[in-house]
Amino acid sequence: MRRVLLVMGVLILILVLGVLIGVALGPVKLEAHRLISAILLRGDTTAHVLVWDLRMPRVAAALLVGACLGGAGCLLQSSTRNPLGDPQLFGLGGGAAVVQALAMAGLLSIGTWGLFGLSVLVSLVGAGAIAFFASRQGLSPARLALIGVSISALAAAAATGILAGARVFSQQSLNFIGGSFVNLGWQDVLPALPFFGIGILLALPVLGNLNVLALGDRVAVNLGAEPNRTRVIAIASSGILGGAAVAVAGLVGFVGLLVPHLARLLIGHDTRAIFIVSIPLGAAITLYADQAARLLFMPSEIPVGLVTALLGAPLMIYVARRVL
Repeated sequence: MRRVLLVMGVLILILVLGVLIGVALGPVKLEAHRLISAILLRGDTTAHVLVWDLRMPRVAAALLVGACLGGAGCLLQSSTRNPLGDPQLFGLGGGAAVVQALAMAGLLSIGTWGLFGLSVLVSLVGAGAIAFFASRQGLSPARLALIGVSISALAAAAATGILAGARVFSQQSLNFIGGSFVNLGWQDVLPALPFFGIGILLALPVLGNLNVLALGDRVAVNLGAEPNRTRVIAIASSGILGGAAVAVAGLVGFVGLLVPHLARLLIGHDTRAIFIVSIPLGAAITLYADQAARLLFMPSEIPVGLVTALLGAPLMIYVARRVL
């Protein structure tokens, strides 16, 4: 417990520093006194708009998406006993990607809240498919990973086909496919908060059972852990979190894969502790990845998904070699 508290304290400091970097640095420079005044809701209008209307929503979006993906990755890896578990690799965000593509192509018009709700609902369909295959006896982690990657590839192809068919080749569609926080406002962040809360609250009651699930279904049944129910709830929660993340920022990959492995290195193998740490750790990794994407080639920038892929792809290759 002491280690968990120490790690959480360090992560909070890292997050505070990342937020300050996010609001302080950019193409338009702010002097320290103007920045502090704007953060405290004082000072001139220009600084206030720059901090609270342009930079702070992007920081909040990165924090929220990272927290969603970190928590979803932990739940997937624990419930499927698959070290390659990731909401994007397993296709949980694929349904949301198709819904968002339909909206960008002008084929779906249901408002922001309706779009978020539909994205999460369709992501739950992908979660149901993964839960079905994960509950089958004798299905190896490698085969489950291949099924998930196939679902993800199919959804990505469908989303790309929708955008191409509608001749949507804007920067917005490219940012969505690569994952990006460009031009996000509070209206893009706030609708995801209820789904984040639902996903977290849904997962909390089964975290203890996930520890037992790691011993195998037979042992879990004997200990009263109800493996099928536990698995369905955990994967449904990861589907809600993954769908909300895609609805905000598009296809930001590998965060859900990377974060739980790092959390295990930091605090051990207790799923409850891993889940608690994965949420701020995912937020921190995504926030700093976005700062790198935004600042390294300023005034141009690259998709944040490219940065997270550079971090997560080597880990996936390493883990896949061990699994296969």
